[in-house]
Amino acid sequence: MAEQIDLIKNISDSADAAVKHVGERYPENLWMFDVQKAYWNAVNRAHEEGKPLIFMGACAPMELIYAFDGVPLLMDMIATRCCTEPEMANKYVDVAEKHVPSSMCGIDKIPIGAILSGDFVQKPDAYIYSTVPCDSSRVSYPFIAEYYGVPSYCMDIPFRKDEQGYRYIAKQNKEIVSFLEHVTGKKLDWDKLEEIMEISNKTNILMKKIADLRKNKPCPLPGAVLFLNQLIPAMAGSPDMLKCLQAQYQVGKYIVDKGLGSTKKENFRVLWLQNMLWIDIKVLGWMEKVYGAAVVMEAFGYQETALFDDFKDPEAVYMALAKKALALPMIHGASGPVEDYMKLVDQCMTDYDINVAMYVGHVACKHTWAAEKIIKDMIMEKYGVPAMSLDVDAIDRRYKSSEEIKAVIGEFLDTLLESKKA
Repeated sequence: MAEQIDLIKNISDSADAAVKHVGERYPENLWMFDVQKAYWNAVNRAHEEGKPLIFMGACAPMELIYAFDGVPLLMDMIATRCCTEPEMANKYVDVAEKHVPSSMCGIDKIPIGAILSGDFVQKPDAYIYSTVPCDSSRVSYPFIAEYYGVPSYCMDIPFRKDEQGYRYIAKQNKEIVSFLEHVTGKKLDWDKLEEIMEISNKTNILMKKIADLRKNKPCPLPGAVLFLNQLIPAMAGSPDMLKCLQAQYQVGKYIVDKGLGSTKKENFRVLWLQNMLWIDIKVLGWMEKVYGAAVVMEAFGYQETALFDDFKDPEAVYMALAKKALALPMIHGASGPVEDYMKLVDQCMTDYDINVAMYVGHVACKHTWAAEKIIKDMIMEKYGVPAMSLDVDAIDRRYKSSEEIKAVIGEFLDTLLESKKA
């Protein structure tokens, strides 16, 4: 039987060790690790510091949680962190599959397995989740809340992304304020919320500026940084995320000014069309080094979100939060009509001058696989750009190893290089 651990403390200690190691050997890269240390340290020390630990799913209004001095834990972060350590991920997936179907998404199986194994020591004070992005989350989120017996609030996310949809979510954001007041025993501190909204605005403005930097040829920033930027839904309004993005922008701007890029010779400008390859983000670096294939943008992470424009008007704030919820990575493209996904891909293809598309699809994302051929056909017919498909389990590497994934991607890129020579 596997040894029992305190999972969150284990992750927090690992983040500390990574910062120490990078600080000693590669101090110029510390900004990429400091933000992860800040996140996991906060989760680990929440109750020790007298702060409520709030579990959350997609669309939960992060800024409101911070305004109540809460510590948010986006449950997807458990899986994306654990899957980098195969033995740990395998343990939790196997525990979960004794109770849930194997077809459930690994992003949900890992936290369930961690909880049922006893390794998840910290008990949340509340859980705010939603009806998106998929069937797996709709099953796992309420199960976890019920398992712990904590207060929970389920956001009902509309199919439509229009004024009526925004107003529907805005009404729920008001209810979440009352919910958090009940959970924390505190009234909403509007002055603190204003400070957090200011940070959130600065964060999203920087995200847009960084996205614009990636339009340069060659692309200045490596594809692996896109992985890091997916912390945004977990840390919107956090000074630590703002600091990370400020550093990232400065690095990217410096590289652009020097006329350099993430590859020595940029042969391919790749659009990644599905979930990040959480099990091995180094595959993206391998593509850059071996093939000059820069992952310029990824369609689930690309976002242009609303900003808070009136900090004093509660109605305007709740509406801005609603618009931000529907502009989140994955929610914006994969939790509604396929036209939303197509529009997102279309914009990426045009803005980033893409010449290769890769649908490296997470096998459990069944709702997005339904759109895979539609998306690929649109890319090839409208832009004449080659597009490949590859099924992976972005969480469980036992489905397909890194070497197997590289073999398929390598064969595809070798073919493209050969056709360039012809």
